[in-house]
Amino acid sequence: MNRFPPLADAKGEKLFKLAKDLYAQGHHIKALEAILALSFLKGNDKNPVAYLQGTIFRDLAGKTENPNLKFTYLLCSVEIFTACKPFSGVAALSLFNLAQQLESKLYYKKSLAQANQIVGAVKNLESLRHVIETAESKLAQFKNGTYLVEDSDNSEDMVESEENEETTKTESDFVRGLKSYWSGLSVDKRRNFVKVSIADFTSYVQRLYGTEGRVALEKVLGSVRKDKRWRLWVCRSCSKEFSSAEECRNHLEREHGAGFHPNVAMALAQRISESWGCMISDGGWEPLDTVSAVEMIKTRLQDMKAFVYEKGWSKDLPFAADEERRKLLQEIRFLLVTFRDCNILSRSVIAWVKYLVVSHFEKLQVFKHSLAECGLVDTPQSICFLERHELNQFLDLLKRIKCERDDGTELVCRAVDSVYNGTRVKEKIDFDMKFSSLLLDKRLLQCEIAQFDEEGAISFLNASAHYAKANAGGDDIIFWLTEKSSGDEKFKFPRPIRAHNLDVWLAVLGAVQFTCRTMGTQYYAKKLRVGDFTEVLVGAKNLCIGEDERRRSTPDGQKKTYASLLCDECEKKHLMTDSSNSLATRLYCSAVVDVLKGELHPKFGLPELEDCLNVIRDHRDVSDDVVLSSIDHLKSMMTNKVPLIDSKIFLVENSMINLLNDLVRLSVFDYRSYILPLLKDFMLEGIVDMECKAKLAAAQADRLLEEEMKSQSKKKKNKSNKEELAAIQALKLLSENNQDKEKNSGSKKKRRRNKKRTSTSMPGVLDQNVEHVTSPSHKPGEEDSMEHDQEEAAKDMQNMPEEESPSKHLEPAHAEGPPIYNSALAMTLKALCHILKEYLLQNRNQIYDHREERVPCAIGNFFTAFVSKQMKEGVYSCLLSDLLASIEEVYSMTSYAAELLVSILEFWPCWKCPEIESVVTHIFTLEEYERMSCSKCKKKPNYPEQSSYGIVMAADSIRNLKCAFGNIKFEDILKMIRMEDEMLCDIKTGGCGKANFVHHIISRCPPIFTVVLEWEKDETEKEISETTKALDWEIDMSRLYEGLEPSTKYRLVSMVGCGEEEEYICLAYKKNRWVSFSHGASAKDVVGSWKSVVRFCEERKVRPEILFYEAFAKA
Repeated sequence: MNRFPPLADAKGEKLFKLAKDLYAQGHHIKALEAILALSFLKGNDKNPVAYLQGTIFRDLAGKTENPNLKFTYLLCSVEIFTACKPFSGVAALSLFNLAQQLESKLYYKKSLAQANQIVGAVKNLESLRHVIETAESKLAQFKNGTYLVEDSDNSEDMVESEENEETTKTESDFVRGLKSYWSGLSVDKRRNFVKVSIADFTSYVQRLYGTEGRVALEKVLGSVRKDKRWRLWVCRSCSKEFSSAEECRNHLEREHGAGFHPNVAMALAQRISESWGCMISDGGWEPLDTVSAVEMIKTRLQDMKAFVYEKGWSKDLPFAADEERRKLLQEIRFLLVTFRDCNILSRSVIAWVKYLVVSHFEKLQVFKHSLAECGLVDTPQSICFLERHELNQFLDLLKRIKCERDDGTELVCRAVDSVYNGTRVKEKIDFDMKFSSLLLDKRLLQCEIAQFDEEGAISFLNASAHYAKANAGGDDIIFWLTEKSSGDEKFKFPRPIRAHNLDVWLAVLGAVQFTCRTMGTQYYAKKLRVGDFTEVLVGAKNLCIGEDERRRSTPDGQKKTYASLLCDECEKKHLMTDSSNSLATRLYCSAVVDVLKGELHPKFGLPELEDCLNVIRDHRDVSDDVVLSSIDHLKSMMTNKVPLIDSKIFLVENSMINLLNDLVRLSVFDYRSYILPLLKDFMLEGIVDMECKAKLAAAQADRLLEEEMKSQSKKKKNKSNKEELAAIQALKLLSENNQDKEKNSGSKKKRRRNKKRTSTSMPGVLDQNVEHVTSPSHKPGEEDSMEHDQEEAAKDMQNMPEEESPSKHLEPAHAEGPPIYNSALAMTLKALCHILKEYLLQNRNQIYDHREERVPCAIGNFFTAFVSKQMKEGVYSCLLSDLLASIEEVYSMTSYAAELLVSILEFWPCWKCPEIESVVTHIFTLEEYERMSCSKCKKKPNYPEQSSYGIVMAADSIRNLKCAFGNIKFEDILKMIRMEDEMLCDIKTGGCGKANFVHHIISRCPPIFTVVLEWEKDETEKEISETTKALDWEIDMSRLYEGLEPSTKYRLVSMVGCGEEEEYICLAYKKNRWVSFSHGASAKDVVGSWKSVVRFCEERKVRPEILFYEAFAKA
């Protein structure tokens, strides 16, 4: 940093020195705050500041262990260094770091291009040489298909001891003491405790932080009193505050470069209209007879009779029986619908195919105006007239369009999620009518609060009436007071709001700006070059056509070839060139060079004008046919490029919109998260003080009682002693009454505690997305924290009164003979345990003892042992054998995991409390409607709702589609397979008997979605690998079923597969990596990332049979 000269602005130099000093001391956030204060700098003074800011983000990326934050910081540094040309070399290094982290072809290309641009201007090239050589090598591997992604997972770091596998939260003596004291308080005292005096709280804050703290708190209270909301949106760059997300978004786009502002000259990419989007999906896409249609069109035009269209499709047109064309049209329809759903289908694609249709009809003497009069130009049905080779041509173009861009946007979104989730608040906080007290959420008196309060609205209430009916029977408030608040550890009261998540906020802003820059300088610039190049080609062809007309009246000796004509035109432009139009002349001459040399692809280069003229002069003798053919070929290439560029623009735009949405979300500031840690400390101090005073009063009573007993033994009583004794006896009586109450309460609690379920605060498979069902027989607030250790949990179960101990339940119904083992059943149970663990723990006391039904009894025994953590090797083998024998009595035994899964779900025992929804219904059951609208008779039969546990798909169908389409998501493969399902229009109910496409509508979205793959059992290693690669870790259910919100995401959390020698394996996602389970109660191995899972299945020939996807909600 010292290599830069001092800033010209004296004030700026002082602030810049402060920023450098803070950075040197490791205070990155404060250094960024100082840099933001330098926004007034202009000219070259900006460069040193930008270099410091970019360096800070590179340092932050190097220090964080979170890969999502690392990527976000690096991307911001790329934007900062790219914006300053002197630092292009550092930008190339940051791009290269991004490419290495993401293993991205996109960023390898960018880093190579950036490094090549400056390679001639930089003296020390060692680091850049490494970038260039490595990037070229990686891109070559991508091109020839030999590139392999190295597994970055460190298995040694991920292997943890069994004791640390489940993190637990144990009660300290301090917490137990507070809970005991809380249980002895009256209901009125509990209700008054959550009513906090603002004056007392302000005094507490001033005692801790002085005037600065008091002023900060008063500012918070004044703001929320005025706006009646705890939440607001704050721009960290300029500290402006907003009351809505839309205001914040507009500000960021307008003032901070978080939106793309196109140049007037740019030909903006445009998406298809909504009507076209509907027509694409609604049509039948049947091939049409062109020859018959031509006659029909001519006849109807003469008779002035129009075609009748319904939703863009006409039944008047003649159909053709051509199965091959029909399949091509269905592929085209699928891709068009996919592009529309991904919001990347441009009007240029439609214009491209319209031109193909018009050209097709012009060959049959039906011109564009006639097609327009018939209404065929503005409907996708016109595509159905195209012949096979034309459909293949259109299909080839569509297959070149990508549905996703490997730009790492999802990593930035995950980084935002991790930061944003830490600042969300569950507790509502209101005020009394006089604004003298904070009224905490009355649910704190009852139980733990599950839902986040995303509104943050404030009410002014009558405190007495508000808490009058509040159930104060729980003690979760003690855990709430003593637990550590989540959020940014670097930001604490009373720091300015601007510093909250400042580093991440600025990094995401940089990511948005980089995306906008990419859209403008890369894709729109390329589109402009294509337009200019096309214009040159059109001008060149018009020049040739003009020469044809001149030749008719010119002697043969004076005729010019097209090549010489173009050469003369270039010489003429060269003579007329000045500084204002030199680029236009160079572009024109460059295009002519490509034409005369017969280039297959345009170079888009701008070489020196003299070099171009020399090449053109050397090609004056090129034949006319070659020139015309080259012009037409290059024009065709330009025409094909426009739809592809538009689709890429839309992909970048989608990324920009997602990043901007995340930036707006990150701009949210909740004053509750600002003051809650202080408020908890204040309340905790208060209850500890109350407990100490109660203990002191009890000690004083004991001391007085002891003194009185001594005086009684001496038999010295007087009037004053009698009065004192009366007081002492009163104190003793009061103490005994309180002890009796506490003892009775304690005995009740002890009996209840044995019946409690355990609940965990640790994020599990279901708790993030599913509202847990608990027994209504429990009183609110009687829930323990699920964070007991194994011995305490087992002890609680064994000592449960009025119920049998788990050891009795675990006795198998038939224990004769040695245990038998079935790997399919064992691994299916492993997967279910992984999925249902937390849900069963929360409802473990509801597992019913079905002694009269053997299969439900065996299932209940197995999962009772699981939740009570008694699943040792001997018990595990015995219970597994018993369950296997029970199922064999009902079904003929099978070795297929999917059939065993159905058996388990069908016989799953019900809960003790009949009001609670069963596990199978709540977790696995899918409620689906099948709807069909007949394209012929328009009948819409109403079929009843159907229930299932998921869907079954053929593995070979999945594999074949993945190989055919390549860049296709797993959910789109499933959707494409289901598109083949057809339903007959029922003749018995007045239908016509025609087969129609089925719409799948879901009315209930379960927490777990199950996909079963059917295999032929003789697949090769390559076929297993190709099938596994077709699977995705994350799927969008809204792509499979109608009736859901867009982007209803599910993630793969467990799967069961069959390996060599028909031995089954369970794979589960635990603690951010995949692990495999094999024979035994606790045998497992770390696999690593999802790419490692694919390689694992390939090497061990594991055929995935059951896939369990879990619903998750993006914050």
